[in-house]
Amino acid sequence: MYRKGNLTLPCVNEIRGRAVHSHIFHKQFKIVGPAVLPVIHAQDDEQIDRNIEIAVRCGAQGVFLINHDFDVEQFLLLVERCRQAHPLLWLGVNFLGVTGRDAFPVLADLEFRGLPIDAYWADDACIDEQHESQSQAEGINTVREESGWPGIYFGGTAFKKQRAVDPADYFASGQIAAQWMDVVTTSGVATGEAAEIEKIQTFRQGVGDSALAVASGVTPENVHVYAPYVDAILVATGINLPEDFYNIDKTRLLRLIDNCRCSAVRRDASASADDQGSERSYLRQMAPTVKGDTFAWLDPSSAYINGRAFTQMVDDLVFPFRTMFIDVVAGIDAAGYVLGAALATRLGTGILTVRKAGKLPVPTEEVEFINYSKRTQSLELRKPAFRPGTRVLLVDQWVETGGTMGAAIELIERQGGVIAGIATVAIEESPETQALREDYFCVSSVLPGSDYQTQCNQKYMAFFDDFDWESIFPDIR
Repeated sequence: MYRKGNLTLPCVNEIRGRAVHSHIFHKQFKIVGPAVLPVIHAQDDEQIDRNIEIAVRCGAQGVFLINHDFDVEQFLLLVERCRQAHPLLWLGVNFLGVTGRDAFPVLADLEFRGLPIDAYWADDACIDEQHESQSQAEGINTVREESGWPGIYFGGTAFKKQRAVDPADYFASGQIAAQWMDVVTTSGVATGEAAEIEKIQTFRQGVGDSALAVASGVTPENVHVYAPYVDAILVATGINLPEDFYNIDKTRLLRLIDNCRCSAVRRDASASADDQGSERSYLRQMAPTVKGDTFAWLDPSSAYINGRAFTQMVDDLVFPFRTMFIDVVAGIDAAGYVLGAALATRLGTGILTVRKAGKLPVPTEEVEFINYSKRTQSLELRKPAFRPGTRVLLVDQWVETGGTMGAAIELIERQGGVIAGIATVAIEESPETQALREDYFCVSSVLPGSDYQTQCNQKYMAFFDDFDWESIFPDIR
């Protein structure tokens, strides 16, 4: 977040106008996962200072200031005073609607006067994906070279409020943009609108190993979707107080950073563990069926018997929810009760049971669904179960087709509950369960993209070949 001595974060690419390598970008910030850079819509000195203090305390890597309500001349006075008040802060700016052609000489002048700015973010980097020649981007780069400004250039590409760019051209946009700026920066279609994940994935392919940022619509609830693909997250409305365009909500920023780091650490750990063949070893205690196709193809609950394994599993599942608002945990009949109760205890909440129909001796609501074995079943929930607006973490042992989980979601939402997240040992991959991941914050012991996930999809784990039944025995003390 802060500089060391009088050093500023340099433009680390060797050739000006070429994007910074993703790994070098991360090393400069000394972080795992994307840099989280809150965007402050500047009003006055006091408001800027208050929001910077929140960003620093929450562990953000830096901040951007943007002039939403006044011209650049007025904004520059605030920028100068901000730099004087926070000389060690990593500080970026956006002169709203101003390209680098006009911004870089101003930034160079600030640098000369001892008021260095670490990054400039331009909404429009003037990339034309329809033509080989990039005369406007080249002109901006020439001005940058001549100005001598040494900061990092975040250039808006296929960015909100620009002309529309055909999704078929996203790859080319990213590929071209990486030749003319340090950090290719894209967004959703409007302020606060989340970018389609397919857009970000395509841009990542286009920019290759170059640094990529997303600058709209990221929230604590969806950051896990973007974290695998981007190197920086520029965020404002997703972390602001309710109905407040100008002030950061400390709790939301903490949750966003924590969930962002969790996604990155888990992704890195998964890759490392897959290489070593030891990913989440407690999962190897899930037992294969010995009773044929009329039963589930494996038994995750055999991994609960050993205390060390069960503790590790609960640790993994609870981690992303530690800083989230969870009012109650709901376990789904019956295996979901075990994990649900364990997570509720860790989170300090109550446990709500979502039951198979015909069990509760109180008023209930009921939903019919098709389960993984193609049989029609029903779930029921006491009525009322909670106040409207209650944030519910739904827990089940396994999600195969999504039918049971979908019925539980319907029961919760019928009573005005909000699904804060879903936790489970594994989610088998299918169009139905993919929609579940896209619509809700899902956490599973079996990591998406891992070897174990592939094996779950195929309904056969490699460790079945030499399964050790004694490995599930409890530890003897």
